Order: sequence, then C-alpha cells, then structure tokens
Amino acid sequence: MRRRTILLIDDNQSTRRQRAIMLVTHGFVVRAAERVEDVELPFARPAPDLVLLRVNGPPDRSDSAYMLIRNAMPGQRIGFLLDDGHYLCEVFVDGVLVRPREELAGDLIESVEAMFEGKFQDSAKSVCVGN
Repeated sequence: MRRRTILLIDDNQSTRRQRAIMLVTHGFVVRAAERVEDVELPFARPAPDLVLLRVNGPPDRSDSAYMLIRNAMPGQRIGFLLDDGHYLCEVFVDGVLVRPREELAGDLIESVEAMFEGKFQDSAKSVCVGN
C-alpha cells in the first residue's frame, strides 16, 4: 500500500518541524513549505493526498492561500491547522485540525486519519480543539 503524502504549509519553522515529525513518525510522507507561494501548484509531484494549511489569523487572511490551492488543484483535500478555536468557521469546508502540541499529537493524527477515511464531518466536533 502506498504511503499517503501530506503537503504541510506552515510559516512557523518550529511548528512546521514539529508537525512534520509527528506525521512522519505515523507513516506519512511529508513535504513542507513556509508559504503556498513556495509550492509550484499544480505541479507538486506526486500530488499530495492532503494539504495542511496553518491558519494563524482570521479567515480572511487565509482566503488567498486557500484559493491559490483550490484554483490550482480543484479536487484537492485541504485541512486547516488552527492556532485558536475562534477561527472555526464555515469557510473551512474540507476540515479543521487541531494545533499540535505534544499532548495533542494523537488528536492531530486522529484528525488526519478521519479526513482520509471520509469520516471527518462526523468526527470534527469531537476532535477539533483550539489553543
């Protein structure tokens, strides 16, 4: 079985590294970038199974990054990594994931797996936490 590839976009080097390590240790292939503009969309090969986009401000700040991905790869599954539960909103149509801290590593992996299994909408409220 092919390992799933995750494109991780996070402008904070420390959290980007932490998230990448968590995901790699759970069997995912991770490609990381500081900004969406650093990734040559839609030419990222192999195409990621999931894009994780860090949101560290109100939704309008992440709209342009989201739209760059959505326009380049219309069918791409996108998850949002939140730094604060206040930013939960319907603009995040594909899913919202937790801000990973060491004690939340299991929640991050559980959320990613739920997105791959198509159960994310059912489990989102129980898995998503802020701060």
